[in-house]
Amino acid sequence: MQTAFAFFVLSAALIGCADAQTPDQAATAGAAASADTVEIADGRVYAEYADLSAWSSRAPIPEVFAAARAHWQAQDPDYMEDAQVMAVTDGSFTEAGAAQQAVLYVMSFEPRCCPKTGIAVIQDGRVVRNVAFENPMQELRAVPDLDGDGRSELVTVGAFGMGGQNMTGFSILSFGDAGIVERSGPSILEESCAAMVEGGTAARVTAVPGPTFTIERFTMTSCESFGWQPAGAPEPLEIAAASGEAYVDLATP
Repeated sequence: MQTAFAFFVLSAALIGCADAQTPDQAATAGAAASADTVEIADGRVYAEYADLSAWSSRAPIPEVFAAARAHWQAQDPDYMEDAQVMAVTDGSFTEAGAAQQAVLYVMSFEPRCCPKTGIAVIQDGRVVRNVAFENPMQELRAVPDLDGDGRSELVTVGAFGMGGQNMTGFSILSFGDAGIVERSGPSILEESCAAMVEGGTAARVTAVPGPTFTIERFTMTSCESFGWQPAGAPEPLEIAAASGEAYVDLATP
């Protein structure tokens, strides 16, 4: 699947060279371009539950927790700890070609709006990066390099509910030489089925290297079936990059 913009550019190129390509060659070129498309987030799909409780005592996570604990205790006199690992994903996050794991963890769920959260990058059993921030995030996964620096990007997904209403958003994080770069995307799910309110909207976001983004929007057919139907054609999506000033680097052993 292509982004709308990239598909337009690819189609124009193929039409301009139609006399120079056989149908098989054109199909091969289209398949190669489609292979570059990466799914960033889909509000219609929920991540499967995984029991990661064993990670809390697995080295070097206790060291990760200790650094985060010291940070949050200094920030919040009412700090109440409930440390746990939320998600783990593999990739090359701080160094191109490195075999690393990124660990999303939470230290405290209070206050509800702004859980005390962190991401640690582990390589060869040691912590190479540990950042703290406040955000309701429950999912983390790696995506192939989008900005051309050879490092994997990270996609975080977080849902926040109140009064039966659920809103879910996502961010794309890159660990660069000058710090974290964050791209905060639009909402990918808004529904109030728990409040017995029919209707809702969802979105699927994809990207090709550059990065160039595309969004597909959907409307809910019913809360009972939790089904979705397309709400228009895919469209280009602008997601501005910003310095991740909200992410505080913690000391690593």
